[in-house]
Amino acid sequence: MSEPTDTTTPDTGDIEAPPMPAESETDRLVANISGVDDQVGMAALWRVTMDLENWWFIAVGDEGQESPAAAEIDDQLMLLAFTDAERARHFAVAQSMIEAEDNLSAIALTPDEVVNSADAYVEAGIDGLMFDPHISGYFIPSAQLPVVHQAVKADPDSEAPQG
Repeated sequence: MSEPTDTTTPDTGDIEAPPMPAESETDRLVANISGVDDQVGMAALWRVTMDLENWWFIAVGDEGQESPAAAEIDDQLMLLAFTDAERARHFAVAQSMIEAEDNLSAIALTPDEVVNSADAYVEAGIDGLMFDPHISGYFIPSAQLPVVHQAVKADPDSEAPQG
């Protein structure tokens, strides 16, 4: 007879985090970037990121007045962005923002919508966006959103500028 499965950790009694989402193309691209001077790797990452149908954000605030969740990371205010809804949900459960059985209140925006709001983010003191912070954690400064977007959309074979 097998031992019963316990969903709590013995030391704290906390519910374990859900299984990590499957590795994605952005995860592989981040892992393959050789350093800050890897223009080709950065361009490939941002091309794929800018081509996503939506960027996902965990909604916080009162109903009807929700805004994307943000966090201070290394003394910078970052919007927490996710490459798909599953990753946003995984983060919210792992951070005890919601229970595993709860529905996630999320905001899905196209990359173009986010890029078009870059000036508003800068004015609001949002330093950038951190993508999949609990998995790959790549980021872009708010002010660089239009520059990178234009570079990867104007010439798909060009190298995206670094942020």
